[in-house]
Parts: sequence; structure tokens; C-alpha cells
Amino acid sequence: MNIKRIAILVSKEFRYGSKNTIFFFAVIVPLALSLFISLLVGTLFAGHPRLGVADLGESQLLENLSELEFIRLREYTSSEELKADVARGALDMGLVLPAAFDTELQAGDSPTLDVYTWGQSLLKNRTTLGATLVRESMALAGHEALVITNIILLGEEASVPWDVRLFPLVVIMTIVLGGTMVPATFVVQEKEKRTLKALLVTPVSLAEAMAAKGFAGVIISLVMGVIILTINGAWGGQPVTLLVLLILSAMMASAGGIILGLLVKNFSTLFTALKSVGILLYAPAIVYLFPEVPAWIKRVFPTYYMIGPIIEVSLNNAAWGEIYLDVIILCILIVIMIGITGSAIKRFNLADA
Repeated sequence: MNIKRIAILVSKEFRYGSKNTIFFFAVIVPLALSLFISLLVGTLFAGHPRLGVADLGESQLLENLSELEFIRLREYTSSEELKADVARGALDMGLVLPAAFDTELQAGDSPTLDVYTWGQSLLKNRTTLGATLVRESMALAGHEALVITNIILLGEEASVPWDVRLFPLVVIMTIVLGGTMVPATFVVQEKEKRTLKALLVTPVSLAEAMAAKGFAGVIISLVMGVIILTINGAWGGQPVTLLVLLILSAMMASAGGIILGLLVKNFSTLFTALKSVGILLYAPAIVYLFPEVPAWIKRVFPTYYMIGPIIEVSLNNAAWGEIYLDVIILCILIVIMIGITGSAIKRFNLADA
């Protein structure tokens, strides 16, 4: 493949493809849905996250947190009073600092923290406070530190807030619309207009043309993913990890879009196919809406591996050790999809011949 030709074709996709209706939807729909959910559950105009701290010793962490202007901090003398305020929703999160916390942290040990979270707290507030605790703990330790946290959910039925339930749906729509729909429609559009055959008369190969459309889908999906995570304040404490996961997920979605575009004949067939498999694409996000459904059901669907690791890192601040199996499966799926894409390209070339 010629990298220069692919780069030229990618720029062409954005120049002409941006006029495509699906391109417009890939940009507008995730933004509109995310903003609608934020307005619906009150996350868009929410105030500063509320953090309570019960310091059982004299931790420097408490003083450092008190200097931050973007959180509302309240100090407690007893963990029981702290827990009661978290349970009734006066705090988004409560933190109990052990007496020897600073000593263990600076010695390179892994201290344990009890972190109480209100069941109805907002996603934005949870992620902001979680990221802040990670950052301030590392600053206090003076080196990369591991703090073991016991997350305890409190409040009425300890229910999962709706912004948390709906967040996976926004993420998967962002990835699928940009990564799958856009490349698929680009391919079908060129097939219907017969511009693809004209392109192949030039030195450009079909593989290079498909690679360009695939890269375009990855870029759209990645950019929109970054915007959606930013709007929802869901970067947590591991932005680099999330960026890598977004790229991998966009690659898998884009490969699926190229395969779909090569196999179908026209837009009518494309949209029929998308409607047929739509429930399978979005199934993992639908399962997230119902926390009482067993978690293993999500893993049955391949698209879970596009959003599962992202959700675990952004919402639960999961480390690589907790998601590496899912990431390995995602990489295997990407390799399989690329292999299928290669076969579809060969089949298309043979049919054209």
C-alpha cells in the first residue's frame, strides 16, 4: 500500500463525504443525545461535586483537597456521620482516611480507603472526585502509588443513576455511527455512483481505497469519542488508556463498516442490514440499562468489547489488570475483522474482473 495515496484519499473522503447525511448524523446524534441526557438527569448544569472526608489521623491529603476550588469539601470527625450524609444525598462521595494513610503511601505500600458513594450521585461528579483522589494521592506520595479503594454504594436502594446507565448507549452510538455507518455509506455511495470503478483505473488499488475509508471512519469515531467523554466528564484518571481503547474500538467498528459496504449492493440493502443487526450492535448498552441483569450477558455480544473496557475505565477507574482480557479479545476481533475485510476485497476484485 502507498501511504501517500491513502492520505490523499482520506482527505478526499472528508472533503466530499462531509456532505453525506450519515456523516452529519455521526457528528450530531451523539452530541444531541449526550446533551439531552445531561439536561434530563441534571448533569449539564450541576454544581461542584461534594466530597466529605473523615480524617482519622492528620493526613496532608485533607489539606491538599481543601485547597481545590472545583470541589465542595466538608470535614467530619466521625465516619458514621459521614456515612449518614452520603446515604441521604448530602454528599456525592465520602472518604475515610486511616490514621497511617500518609505513612503507608509515602513508604510505597498500598493503603486501603473506604469510599462511600451516594447511589444517585452524578457520573460527572463521581469521575471528577475519583480522578482528583488518584491525582492527589500520587502527588502526596511523590511517586506512582497504588491505593486500594473499597467502593461502598449508599442511599435509597443504592440504585445506579440514569446518567451512568445511559452513558454506554451514548458511547456505542458514537463508535458505531462514526466507525461503522460512515465507512459503509462511503463505500456504497461510490458503488452506486460507479466512481469506485473509475478510481480503480488509476494507480490506486481497492485495498488502498478501503483503507482510506476505514481511516476516515476511525478518525470520526475517535474525535467524537473524545468529545463525548469530555462533555460527560468521563476521562477519569487514565486519559491515555481511554484514548488507546477508543482507537481500538474505532478500528473494529470501521472494519465492520468496510465489510458491510463491500457486501451490500445499495443503500436500501445497507439500511435493511443495519436494521436487522441493530439490536445486536446495541445489545450490550441495552443490558447496561438494567443493572439487575447478569453481567455475563453483555459479554456474549462482540460489540461489548468495544465499549466494556471504556466503561470500566471511565466509570470505575479500572486498571489494565482488570480489563486486559477484554482488550485481548478486542484485539483478536480486530484481527479477525481485518482478515474478513481482506477476503471481501479479493471477492470484490474477482467479481469486478
